[in-house]
Parts: sequence; C-alpha cells; structure tokens
Amino acid sequence: MGSAPSAGQSKVDFVHEILRARIVNSEYAAGQRLIIDTLSKEVGVSQAPIREALRRLEAEGLVDYGANAGPSIVRLDKQDWFNLMEMKAVIEAYATRAAVPFITADDITELRSLNTRLSQALEAFDLESWSAHNRAFHELIRSRCPNQRMVGELEDLSQWADTVSRLVFSHERGFIIQVLGLSAGRETIAAHEQILDAVERGAADGALEDLSRAHTLALVKQVQDRLRANEVA
Repeated sequence: MGSAPSAGQSKVDFVHEILRARIVNSEYAAGQRLIIDTLSKEVGVSQAPIREALRRLEAEGLVDYGANAGPSIVRLDKQDWFNLMEMKAVIEAYATRAAVPFITADDITELRSLNTRLSQALEAFDLESWSAHNRAFHELIRSRCPNQRMVGELEDLSQWADTVSRLVFSHERGFIIQVLGLSAGRETIAAHEQILDAVERGAADGALEDLSRAHTLALVKQVQDRLRANEVA
C-alpha cells in the first residue's frame, strides 16, 4: 500500500482506518469475503492486527462473522437506514429539548449562520458543504445537552446512520438534493428556523421535542415516498 502507521498510531488503528474507509467508500461488495492472509499482504502488517481490526469492525456492524465462516462485509439495506433514523429522531428530539437552557446567544447566532450557509450550499448544489453545515448545526445543539452519556450515544448513532447512508445510497449520494429535489432542502432549512425560534424563546417543552422529531422523520418519509415512486415508475 505504500503507507505505514503514523507516529503514535497502533497497527490495529492503522488497519481499522484503512478497512473502514474501504467499506464506507464501497470498495468491497456486500457479502464479500475478507481473506485475512490477503489483507495482511496488502496492508503490510501481520495477521494479528488484521484480526483485531476486523473484530472492531464487527462490533461497529460493518463486518459479519457467519457460522463456520470467516469475516465478510455485512449486508445492509435501506430499511437499516430508516430504522437508524427513527432511533436518531427520538433521541435527538429529547437531547434538543434538554439542551435549551444551556444554549447561549452566541450559539443562536452561530446556528443561524449555519442555516444561512446551508441555504447557500443548497442553491449552489454543493453537497459536501450542505452535509458539513447540517451536521454542524445538529452537533452544536446536542453538545449543549447536559446528559453527556446520551450525547455520546447520539453521536455514535448519527455516525452509524451516516455510514449506512453512504453504503446503501451509494448511487444516490446527496439524495437530499439529487433524489428529493430543492424543495426538501428548503423544508429542512425552514424546520431549522422553527427549531431556532423555539430555542430562542426558551421553549424547553414537548412541542419543541415534537418539532425536532418531526424534522428528522420528515426526511425519512420523503426518501421512502420517492423510492416507492421510483419502483412504481
């Protein structure tokens, strides 16, 4: 591969980083067997760190060890993403409500700025910037939630949902714009404004929780509806 672990990086971390990037970038097919000896030669390390990295990927849900079989790339489908997003909607809604008393005026200013940048990215069809600003918007709000254990779980869930999204929507990357169209992006921006207005009023109540949850679930429904329409067409 022509590369080696960086200073202070363990061989397991090095291998994990390489294999995870390959999986997320769809360099392996779903269900593809991973031959440890072959990987050892490709990456340039012994089999021990390969095995440990694969077990770590198994724990993350990216690699599967079948009965009497070696490791293979896990088979995921769009329903996995729908399920993860539903879980995220419920937890993030509560975290958003809990964060309200701890969100500052400077935070509100930054959140509104992020939403403006989202609008600019949408109009420019800049999918990378859209994703980055949208992620930053929600990360800032959840970071103010006092239940840091919940925040950690939510961050892990969000990262996993993003990973599954890249895997199962490999031909529909940036689907907020490409699959759903500009209208869905504008609905997202409008929902953010509603959430910000409620947060700025200090509305740490069930209505805000419902608004946040509906915001995430609206995307899930839009994707489901569009995919069903494509199947019928």
